Amino acid sequence: MFNQLSKYQTPKLYFTPAMQRARRPFAVKNAITGLLLFGFCGAILIIIIKVSYSIMAVKQDDFDDVPMPSPPSTANSEEKLTNDRK
Repeated sequence: MFNQLSKYQTPKLYFTPAMQRARRPFAVKNAITGLLLFGFCGAILIIIIKVSYSIMAVKQDDFDDVPMPSPPSTANSEEKLTNDRK
């Protein structure tokens, strides 16, 4: 099956003139589709690279320069809960 020659190919596996004529109307559409797919995949790759770089940059930061608020005390939170219920 795979070793049989097609009637559209020469013994050296080149396309015959009939096959070239049959494919000619689709050449521009196929080229445009290929460029669009290549561009889309390239854009996705760039997005993945940017996101992974951002994640790696945040992992390296220790956030020492960011002030942390003091944790809420339990007495104040209990008073707020009882006042809210009234």
